[in-house]
Amino acid sequence: MSIGLIVVIFVVAVAVLALVAIATQKARKRRELERMRLSEQAGGHRHEAEAHASKAQKHEETAREAAERAERERELAEHHGDKAEKIERKL
Repeated sequence: MSIGLIVVIFVVAVAVLALVAIATQKARKRRELERMRLSEQAGGHRHEAEAHASKAQKHEETAREAAERAERERELAEHHGDKAEKIERKL
């Protein structure tokens, strides 16, 4: 083998290794950017979920208060009904 051929093979090998290193570095950067993007999205989704949970909690509290109010109104209506029956019996 001639020295020229060995030099060409060496240069080609170094060029291939350089291309592989560059491709690996680009892939690593792409993965890091994707990881950051997904992390930001997850943060946004987490914030949105917390907002929905807060709303749900407020709605739950409102519903509970309405149920309690309805129960008081039902008891009051029963009381008034009983009173009306007693008055009708007296008449």
